[in-house]
Formats: sequence, structure tokens, C-alpha cells
Amino acid sequence: MQRYIRFIKDHIWGPTGSIILHVMIVAVLVRYVVFDERVQDDQVDVIVMDVVPPPAELDPIDTELEELEDIPEVVEAIDIPVVSPDTDPPVVDAPDATAAPAVGDFSISESASPVVFRDLYASRGGGGRDEALRRHSGGLGGMTEAAVMRALRWLKDHQYADGSWGPEYRSAMTGLALLTFLAHGETTGSEEFGDAVRRGLRYLLSRQNERGWFRSAGPIHNRPALYGTSQRDVYEHVIATYAISEAYGLTRIPMLRRSMEDAVQVIIDGQLDNGGWAYGFAQDGPMHIDVSLGGWVIQALKAAEMADAGNRGLRMTIENGIRGILTMTDPVGGGLFGYSTRIPGHDPDHIMTGVAVLALQLTGYVSAEETRVAMRRLRAMNFNWHHDPEDRNNHRQLAGDWPFYAWYYITQARFQFSPESWRPWNRQFAPGLCHTQNPDGSWCPPPGSVEGSYGPVYNTTFPALMLQVYYRLLPTFQAIDMDDAPKLTDRDTGREQITIRFE
Repeated sequence: MQRYIRFIKDHIWGPTGSIILHVMIVAVLVRYVVFDERVQDDQVDVIVMDVVPPPAELDPIDTELEELEDIPEVVEAIDIPVVSPDTDPPVVDAPDATAAPAVGDFSISESASPVVFRDLYASRGGGGRDEALRRHSGGLGGMTEAAVMRALRWLKDHQYADGSWGPEYRSAMTGLALLTFLAHGETTGSEEFGDAVRRGLRYLLSRQNERGWFRSAGPIHNRPALYGTSQRDVYEHVIATYAISEAYGLTRIPMLRRSMEDAVQVIIDGQLDNGGWAYGFAQDGPMHIDVSLGGWVIQALKAAEMADAGNRGLRMTIENGIRGILTMTDPVGGGLFGYSTRIPGHDPDHIMTGVAVLALQLTGYVSAEETRVAMRRLRAMNFNWHHDPEDRNNHRQLAGDWPFYAWYYITQARFQFSPESWRPWNRQFAPGLCHTQNPDGSWCPPPGSVEGSYGPVYNTTFPALMLQVYYRLLPTFQAIDMDDAPKLTDRDTGREQITIRFE
């Protein structure tokens, strides 16, 4: 035993032993220390958002507005009345002091959440708006944006205490006002207009019943049809749905999603078997297609689709709706669209043609033959503020008694079709609207228009939305092959893929 102990002392305890001891320690450490491998989590979604710049930043367009002095000359083709600074603004009833029914307020975190400007909305942010104005306004952006800001401030100042706009058709007028704010990228988190947007959304939520139907002040008409049969009911519901869908698409405020999907379901369930929509959304009544109503429905459903609404059958509803509208084209009339099957003697006109064309464009049929043929007919429409009521052959350059309604659609249709179609119209309508705006930011309807009966909110939001066309939706310009464009009526799979780009 002593011999082994001496061997260990002589040969192992020295330098050799030290080395062996350290090797054993390292081996133990390697055994028990775990090195974690970095693993990429494939369950994480990356969302790229264009966040609205802090309100303190001054966009280049704001600087341009402050420096704006000269307004471009109005083109000779436009006959514009002179608006005196002494002109009395439109009369609006005093705001209602009665608050809307209690609705849970948006939380601070929801109101301050980043705004998602994507898809067709990508140019509504501050930088995107500047770029769109530079590319598409033809040098008129400073003038048009000044007019838009005056209109937004007028709307803010004329909002009722319950969050609505009116005085009548309050769900529809509130929807139009909200669409005007949203088109400018204003949401519940905006510094100047955030409170107005928040209160407007709260009003609409308070007017939606358990079936998803948006109603104005007063009960829905108690009639046998599924939802109500009046013209007022359906237009109010669809325009409010459009506004809620855009609001959710931009902000992703959770409580808006349920409201949007419930409202969209009303429209889906109310579609007629022939693809159209009629007053009442009722399957048990006459199946009359109404192109004017259908145009608003397609805009609302497209906004919901862009907001990722989860309603089953939404895409099929849109496709069937387009096919319903296509049944209203009149080949004898050279591509014009008619108003409604419930008025057999009603001739196709340019106003309904503008409605139909925009619906086709928003759903992918930008270069389809029906779109192209109709656009050739729409070239006859001019921006003409004055008209001779006795000249029925050229009645307000074919805009009829509803010029704001007609110009709203023709402005978007020409913008979406091609730069060549857009530039001449832009040189007419933009200076014309800016020159006819009242000093307080509102508009009065053109002389002889029947639209005056709908009130100053209607007559202010439509021109403002027209002047926001440069950035409200990205243009879907495409090269148009006049020979190879598809015929929607001849093929079941005629939907095309949209290439969205500035050009």
C-alpha cells in the first residue's frame, strides 16, 4: 500500500496530476452545461405598418399650404360662380344636446394604436399623401388640400353633441362625415380630429341594433319584409357599414370588428337571387336591381374585404353583385347602365354608368370590355357648375339634377381608369370645386340641383371626398389592350388580378 501511495505522490500529484485534474473538471462542465440553440419561431407574424407621424411633425404639404398664395386659373371650360366672402353659410340646426345611448368608449390603447395604411389605403399617411398629391394632382395639390382642411374643420365644428351629423338621415350623414375624415388618414388617435372621429364612431355603434342593422334616430319601419323596406333604411345602413369597415381597416380597434361583420351579414343575407340589391334587402319582395344602391354596397363590401372581415361568402357576394350590375348594361345604348329594373321606362344614363364603372374597377375589372366601353361614354361628362334647365339634351353636361352624386363617381372612375382619362377631368373639377367652396369650408349645391334638400353635410362631404381622390385609394392604372380585354358577360372566370402601382 505504501508503494502505491509513493507512486501517486511521485508521478501524479505533480504537474501531470494537475493536468489530469483540469481535464476532468472541463469534462464535468461540458456534461452539465447546456448550450441553447437559437431557434426561429415560425409562429410569429411580422406586420409592417406605416405609422402616422407624431402630430408635432409638419408634413411638407402643410408647409405648402401655409405658403400658398396664388390659386391656379380655372380652365375656360368651367363656368364658375363667384362666391362672395359675405355669402351666408348654409343653415344648420343647433346641435342636439341629447347624448347618444351609452356605448363603451374606446380605450386609450386602442385610440393610440398605430394606423395601418396598407393595400389601397397605403397613400393616406402623411408621407404617402404628399407623394400621391405630387404624382396625381397636376400641381393643384396645395389648393385642393387647403380646401379639404377647411371642409374637415367645418365638419368638426358642425358635429352634434351626440356625435352625429345631420340634421336628417343621421346614420348616413355620420357615415359620410367619417369617410371624409378617414380618407385623410384621420382616426381616433389624430390630434386635431381624433375626438370628432371617436364620437362619430360611438354614435354609429349606438345606432346598431341586435340584428346588425344601422338605424337613424327613430325605430326601423315595422313592415313585413326581413329588415325594413324604405329607401332611407337601406342607404343609411350601407353607408354606415362602409364607414365602420374603413375605420376598422385603418385602426383595427377590436370593438369595430364585430360591428362591421354584423352589418356586412345584413347585406349578404339581403342580396337578391339575381345578384343585386333593392330597397329592403328582402327576398320576399320584387327582385328589382338598383344600381345606385348596388354601387354603395360594393364600396362597403370591398372595404370590409380589405379589412379582413370574416363573413362567410363575402367574396362570392361581391362577385354575384357585380354580375347583377352587369345585367343593367344596355348594349343598344352604347354601354351605358340603367338605374333600376323596377322602372322599365328609365333610360340608361351617365350617372348610373359612373356608379357601375367604379364598382367594376374596385372589384378587379379595370380593363374589362364593359368598363372600357362605358368609360368612352363617360368622356362626354364635363364639370359644368351652371346649366340651362330647359336644355334637356345637355342637362348639366349629362350630370342631371344630381351633380355632386354624378361627379363623385366620375371623378373616381376616371382616376382609376388611366392617366390619359384622368388629367383632363382633373383640370376641370379640382379648380371648380375649390373656387365654389364657401369661406367657412362648406359647399352649397350647384344651382338647380335637387341635392340641396339633403343638407349641408351631404353637400360638403361629396366635394371633399372628390378632392381627396388623389390619395384616398391607390390608382389601379393598367395598360389596356383594346383587343384582348375580357368580356365579363361571356366568361365565368373573368376576374383579373389587379396590379396596384403609381404611374
